[in-house]
Amino acid sequence: MKTYKSIEETIADVRKKDKRYNYIYFIVILIMIAVIASIIIYTQDKKNKENEETIAKYEMELIEYKRFKEEDLHRTDSITKLVATLRSELVRIEENLNDETKPREDRETVLENVNLAQDQLIRITNNITGNTIVRYYKRKADGSKIERLIQSMKEPSFTLNLKKVSNDNGRYKVNTVWYGTEVNRIEVNTLVNNLRKNGIRIKDVKQFDNPRTKNWKSKAIEIGYEPIKRVKEEESEDGNKIKPKPTTSRVKNSNYKYKVRFYSYKPNATIKNKLITFIRKESYTLTVYPDWTEKHSFFANTPTIFYYQEETKDIAQKLAATLSDNIRGVKFKVQLGNGYGIKASEKGNTFLVHYTQ
Repeated sequence: MKTYKSIEETIADVRKKDKRYNYIYFIVILIMIAVIASIIIYTQDKKNKENEETIAKYEMELIEYKRFKEEDLHRTDSITKLVATLRSELVRIEENLNDETKPREDRETVLENVNLAQDQLIRITNNITGNTIVRYYKRKADGSKIERLIQSMKEPSFTLNLKKVSNDNGRYKVNTVWYGTEVNRIEVNTLVNNLRKNGIRIKDVKQFDNPRTKNWKSKAIEIGYEPIKRVKEEESEDGNKIKPKPTTSRVKNSNYKYKVRFYSYKPNATIKNKLITFIRKESYTLTVYPDWTEKHSFFANTPTIFYYQEETKDIAQKLAATLSDNIRGVKFKVQLGNGYGIKASEKGNTFLVHYTQ
């Protein structure tokens, strides 16, 4: 015989089912809330990171803009001062030339004033164009090949400055290239290669070693003639003459291919100068920026060298180890950079140095 639940039992069963369904529904709602909350948190975190990257990027661009503005102001002020100096020099030259009472020997003094005025013009030209100056001590035997070559070069472009050579007997051609401490080694290498390709026998490439070249010449290249030092021939054991091998000064390594940007915040001035000197000594193409007056979010907390491609990590490590081993009181670490302010074409040969105490 079929039995039926009482009304009370039926109501109790329904309530149990309602409780179970309500519990499941509650769990589902909690899971959905958790998922939605996770999505919101993830999205917000991603946006925060993107905002931080954007802020860092614009901070870097703002710093670069301020630097360019300061350079422009300094350049304008420098040009104004140079023009004033040049005018006074030209007035003095004109007075000397018009003074018929002065002996011929004073022409040398006038010539020195002319050379000084010419140097001032070079500095003005350098400030306006931004191109590296190539001072060429032209010789009769050279012809016009060298000046045509320099004027035709576009990448890099140069500002040609011709200089007359006194007592040129027409027997000697240029054979030497000098360059300043702040000249881009890639430009030097490109110029020398082009000269040699065009039949110019450049036998020596070297930095200026004269303390008087610290001014505009630190950013200039010179092409000229230098007598080759004759080495006395030695005799071998059998009495035959041994011809000495010619020696030439060349850039010591290929570090000139790499650009190093040096940034600093509250640096130790002595250590900073040693670092700069050593980086230049190692032939890297170095650009030193003014000390930052405030610490930006993207600036490293400890001395760091940033690289931007895995292929150049070993170069960065080598530079960091060299600086750390040779400069007391500083230890550099190496880190892959985000690339703010670095062009895609520069990531393979550019390093940023962040230095702070």
